[in-house]
Amino acid sequence: MANISHFYDAQIRRYIVQFVRMMSNFQYLTGKDGDNSTDLIKVPVRYGDINRQVANILRQGSENALVSVPQMAAYITNLTYNRDRVLEPTHISKIHVRERGYNSETKTYDTTQGNQHTIERIMPVPFDLTMNCDLFSNNTDQKLQILEQLLVLFNPALELQTTDNWVDWTSLSYVELTDITFSSRTIPQGTDDEIDVASLQFTIPIYLTPPAKIKKLGVIEKIVASVYNEDASAVDVNGIIGGDLLSRQEITFGNYGLYVEGNRARLLQSKDPLTESSGGDAAHVSPTRETAKTDTQLVYGREIPWAKVLGVYGKITAGLSKIKLETAITTAQNEDTITYVTGTIAEHPTEAHQLLFTVDADSIPTDSVPQFTKIIDPTQTKPTGSEVDGQRYLITQPIGTSLHDIKINKIEHDGTVTATVTCDLAHGLAVGDTVRITGADPAYYNGTIGVSTVPSTTTFTYKTVIPTSAAASSSVPTADTDKTTAAGGIYVDITNVVSPAVGSVGLGSTIVGQTNRGPSAWGNLVASESDIIQYNADTDKWNVDFDSSNVSNVQYATNNTSGIQFKWTGTQWQKSWEGEYAPGDWVLDL
Repeated sequence: MANISHFYDAQIRRYIVQFVRMMSNFQYLTGKDGDNSTDLIKVPVRYGDINRQVANILRQGSENALVSVPQMAAYITNLTYNRDRVLEPTHISKIHVRERGYNSETKTYDTTQGNQHTIERIMPVPFDLTMNCDLFSNNTDQKLQILEQLLVLFNPALELQTTDNWVDWTSLSYVELTDITFSSRTIPQGTDDEIDVASLQFTIPIYLTPPAKIKKLGVIEKIVASVYNEDASAVDVNGIIGGDLLSRQEITFGNYGLYVEGNRARLLQSKDPLTESSGGDAAHVSPTRETAKTDTQLVYGREIPWAKVLGVYGKITAGLSKIKLETAITTAQNEDTITYVTGTIAEHPTEAHQLLFTVDADSIPTDSVPQFTKIIDPTQTKPTGSEVDGQRYLITQPIGTSLHDIKINKIEHDGTVTATVTCDLAHGLAVGDTVRITGADPAYYNGTIGVSTVPSTTTFTYKTVIPTSAAASSSVPTADTDKTTAAGGIYVDITNVVSPAVGSVGLGSTIVGQTNRGPSAWGNLVASESDIIQYNADTDKWNVDFDSSNVSNVQYATNNTSGIQFKWTGTQWQKSWEGEYAPGDWVLDL
């Protein structure tokens, strides 16, 4: 099997686009109207074979819509290899190019000499492309007007050019008319208005070209997947795969990782480091503690100058070159997907192993969890008594070590936003107390909740939230009107609610509630490491608003004090886009 990197240059697509353009702009003259005037009407051209066009005509040809004729439809009927036009397949044409100097500050070309390149063009492969053009009309006069304008062009053929790039040695071709079917009066059947179809067949000798190599000072700088500059946006090419005809060079090279912190980006060693004894690049060798100059070198290896590896691929253009950082987000359909945080890069003026990275704020994921005030260790930082309503902390240690079990008999839902818990014995709870519920079936009744009301000594209620977004936690604000929360992912779709909840068979068919009975500066709050807690001024108690043990998909929240966004991975909080990226998880776009 051939060992060749993926490339796609839309070469056949360009021939189709040029053929459609060639068939465009023909007109026909209408008959005289009531004012004794005539009009010239342009004949539209679409891409699609006769079956697609007939289906469209039949679908529109009703008493409520006029049949859209005349029109033309262009499409491919055949593509064959032409052995007679095969030349020396191993031939490589070399041309030398000198660029004008480019000023990156003014973003203009000057009169000095810039880079010099050698372009190696590989011998193209010859094919014959057969295209058909069907002319749909509903009277003979229409057809004759259009055919007369069209047929005189092919004497003997019409030249076609796919690009004006002088480096491309296959841009010129010609279109030859090879066959005409003057009439096929069969469409549509069973109606009074017959549509006549005239078919014209054309042959175009084309070449498909492999990627060219651009060399700088004898070293391969980049593989160019496209040497064309074509704009097909003005042509109706419905039915052809869309997208620009230009391509950019995107690479993750040398199996390097990337470390991004603030506005700095640096390369990381390969995950499979080479050794000096194996003849590898010494930059890949991780130093020992004795030889490492810094702790960073000990973790990530010696600093690697960007110029050391970028010289093989190209140059960084300040403000235009970019780095794309792969990151996960959760869609509105509650599905985890991949997107990119992007930013422009520039060379660092003094540090050769660092790039200046300016993140595009529009590419940063939107917060799915409300902002929190700051990150605290609740065993060291205590409430001050001056907290305001809604103040939120992300905690690094659990709260509530002296847990008391409450045996729950059942949980019933009222079909709106309230769940009522019935206990076997007196629960001893008050409004605003925190209870961690486990073992309920369905599982969406489980989580860390705030007590909303206490109707009796053996019952209490808490609020649930109807799911309205992708998040499994508090991207929907969970504070209800009386300031208690239904946190921890307790989202109940009332259209499918199961009530009452019973004990899960896998957990001994019992529902258990746990509350903190031990003395704590945080009251009876029960919270886990990585939870977000929120102060309720009405009850003067703290509640869990983000229950980390009950959220498994990706979430984002911003530290309101530092302005740094954090990402919940399902197991831990980490900086949203800053940090380490493995090879393949980032892209350099030159």
